[in-house]
Amino acid sequence: MLTNQFIFQPERLIEIDGTIYAVFFDTDEELGDFPILAKVDSKSFIQTGANIEQMDDQKFVQTFGYVFRGHEDLLVSEIQTGAEQKDYRSIMDVQENLLEQRATENGMQWLLDGDVQAAFLAATLTGVPISTDDLADTEWYQSTTEEQRDYMVRYYADPNAIEEEIAQNIINIRETLLSKDMKGPVNELAKALAYGLTTKTFKTIEEVDMYIDFIDDSTYLDLLGGPDLLPDNLQKFVGKFTGVNAGQATTANLITSKLGASALESYKQSGEFVKMAAQVKAGNEAGIRAELQQIHDTLYPSFAGSSWSTWNPQYSNRASKLINGTSGNQIVSLTNEQQEEVNQLIIDAGGNFQEFDKLVRAKYINSPGVKNAFLNDIARKIPQSYSGVF
Repeated sequence: MLTNQFIFQPERLIEIDGTIYAVFFDTDEELGDFPILAKVDSKSFIQTGANIEQMDDQKFVQTFGYVFRGHEDLLVSEIQTGAEQKDYRSIMDVQENLLEQRATENGMQWLLDGDVQAAFLAATLTGVPISTDDLADTEWYQSTTEEQRDYMVRYYADPNAIEEEIAQNIINIRETLLSKDMKGPVNELAKALAYGLTTKTFKTIEEVDMYIDFIDDSTYLDLLGGPDLLPDNLQKFVGKFTGVNAGQATTANLITSKLGASALESYKQSGEFVKMAAQVKAGNEAGIRAELQQIHDTLYPSFAGSSWSTWNPQYSNRASKLINGTSGNQIVSLTNEQQEEVNQLIIDAGGNFQEFDKLVRAKYINSPGVKNAFLNDIARKIPQSYSGVF
């Protein structure tokens, strides 16, 4: 009935509400012949002259003894054929393999949990909605997050809404990939990321953006620790993309580490950043690193051989506490203007903490922290016998 491209031939072809299905049978000792329907997603798969039986829901029940429920899970095109042929024993093996692929690729591992499937089947038959509490004893429930469980319930409640959400996420992520001029399996990556985001396997869009940066710039990924930083289903994309952005994440990290965030913005505004990224992409990361180190040592001779990210936070946090009057672990971030001024004070102090504190107090003498510290110091110096007049 189907063309000779297909390993398995159906028992019959039927059409319900304008959709054609190939009907296969799984024989069970107790249930008998259980119909497995594969949607014929292209009429080119059907042999010329093949008989297609017209049915409605009632005739389907009379013919097969089971209720017709739509059957869109298996497509004829998904049955392995030709060069992709595998040693399947039956159409059930094809369907189970497809289920496993979907569960792995789409972050829907609950599809493989028999207890979860049984619970939802019972809910379908009885009409009683299921909640995550009904699944508390399943292995799937105990190995997932609350967000993933909520997604599964949403999927069963309204699969069409979920499919629409996935489709929109694919569009948005694909646009991001194209805007970064990434060249490679864009659609495949967008789909993997979209499913991860929709199923809450990836919790935020920021996490998705981070994975895109890792995949877009394998040098950056290696610098941070390698492909193991990526989820298993994304590791296959490493090294598959090329584009103008390759090397940029690594370069940005090097500049920020050696000279600070403000230096990165200066490099981008001047156009030097792109040139440096091109060198990193071409394999000259060591050269760029050495160049930045030389600039760092020239600007900050008291910290020669180190990196801005190593020593600067200690001084910046110290300055913040002096300026804002905070203590302990409470730290108020410096404004961009304050950060630039504090950077200069660090240079002027030559790395000496005591001299640095003096310069900060003099520079920010009208700040709340410095004012309060000054008043408290005066109060401590006033003799106790005179304090009662205040």
